[in-house]
Amino acid sequence: MRRFIEAMVGVDGLDIGYGDYDTLFVKLEYDSYYYFFFLKEKEQLSNLQSEAEDIFHQLKESKIYQPDMDKNTTCIFCLRIEEDEYYKIEKDEEISEISKIICLIEEDLNYFKKNVFLYTDKMEQFAQKNIGKFELLCEEYFTEESFREYKKSNKDSFEYDFLINMFIKIPFLSFYEYQKKKDIKYQTAESFIEKRCAAMEIDLELINKLSMDLEKLEDEDALYKWVDTLIEQRNSNDKGVLEVINNED
Repeated sequence: MRRFIEAMVGVDGLDIGYGDYDTLFVKLEYDSYYYFFFLKEKEQLSNLQSEAEDIFHQLKESKIYQPDMDKNTTCIFCLRIEEDEYYKIEKDEEISEISKIICLIEEDLNYFKKNVFLYTDKMEQFAQKNIGKFELLCEEYFTEESFREYKKSNKDSFEYDFLINMFIKIPFLSFYEYQKKKDIKYQTAESFIEKRCAAMEIDLELINKLSMDLEKLEDEDALYKWVDTLIEQRNSNDKGVLEVINNED
């Protein structure tokens, strides 16, 4: 998971660490900092619940410490758990032990804002196969059809579940910003088509009208009749143009 997130962040991590934990500390725009912990077992998550003060003091004593880190750092604890336990968290009426730990961590705003990002083995394999392809994955999976399938079963749509949880748990990912980029790409393509049609003197308004007319045709006979009418109109228009030219001469 570390390699997938490193590629997604797109910047080199800063030189910092905490104990024997596998960590990644990055600085992004607007002087915001993100401290990732890649955990190997649930016990580490339990330990970190009570170690926020120690993490904070080690950060303050590090060579890279700056005063703005105090209020602008988010810790993100990444943990792979068993698939049964992952989906059990959402279904159980009683709060599980790991859910309690997550609540205690995320509701504690002392020192840092803290989020817990859970994922399954399938999700990790999916991430490993797609290192460096985060935006392409979003384009592929963030569709209306994928969302409908996700609503039916988040277990069957684990790829969508994994990606959407990243946006929820990792603050620098903005779904709004991603959607805005997607809209800009669409607008750019639309503008390109309009310019090409204008250069080739193609009447887009006429094409749209013809498309709407075609959708209304009920059978083959109606199609033939529509084509005949279209040809008659075209011939009539051409004749009118010739008459205008002759009158000018």
